Amino acid sequence: MIGFGIMDNFIMIQAGDYIDNTFGATLGIATLTAAAFGQVFSDVSGVLFGGVVERGVSKLGIRPPDISAAQRTLGVCKNVIIAGSVVGVTVGCLLGASCLLFMDLNASERKKKAKELDTILETIMNHGDEVIEAERCSVFWVDASKKELWSRYASGVDSSGPNATIFTVPLHKSIVGSAAVKREVVHVPDVTKDKRFAGRQSISGFSCRSILCAPVFDKGTGEVIAVVEFLNKKSKKGEKEMGFTENDEKLAKMLAYHVGIFTQRINDEEDD
Repeated sequence: MIGFGIMDNFIMIQAGDYIDNTFGATLGIATLTAAAFGQVFSDVSGVLFGGVVERGVSKLGIRPPDISAAQRTLGVCKNVIIAGSVVGVTVGCLLGASCLLFMDLNASERKKKAKELDTILETIMNHGDEVIEAERCSVFWVDASKKELWSRYASGVDSSGPNATIFTVPLHKSIVGSAAVKREVVHVPDVTKDKRFAGRQSISGFSCRSILCAPVFDKGTGEVIAVVEFLNKKSKKGEKEMGFTENDEKLAKMLAYHVGIFTQRINDEEDD
């Protein structure tokens, strides 16, 4: 029964997690629904696993306890069988659930939220870098529990599909994070002179020279929920790069404000 418990819980968790991170994130399937499908795979595997075990035990010459039919009907015998099964399955399930310690339990929720915001944010990002004349624009979401920010949105990068890369940066040791912590616009004209950058490469090895970040506030709580990031002020061919201006900072704040409004609308629709 211990082996059955390990197999049952392990397969359910792994299958459910895979479904949640692929079909769930793409089609918007609830986590509980993904878990239910995972249980189907687990139960089917249990039936097959049971037959394999029985054949294996038989080949090893291990026989069941030599107990008569009359003895099996005794209350003591029944209680021992039930107790043994309960303990075995419980221990097995706990061992099978140990795989949760090595899994990113928030990955599916991140992908689902990213999917919900795809249309709106991709539109904003596609035009945001044009308004501020930046080479690239991204949105980082704050994960306070992990003390980090994550993103998969960047103009010029294919961020669609369930296999899109979600990357993270530390909340307290990054330029993007400082905008969230300080709750203000952060402008770094030369990232090579800033310790928080520390030579970090952007998406797809994109070379970053200057950064402009603006925090996105939750309209209900006032907390910082995201940061809009702009990389490298565009310059005309042959001209020296001037960097982001004070007017760019105002535009970044305005864009961040609209991201907050759109996010609030999506959250309100979910509550309804």
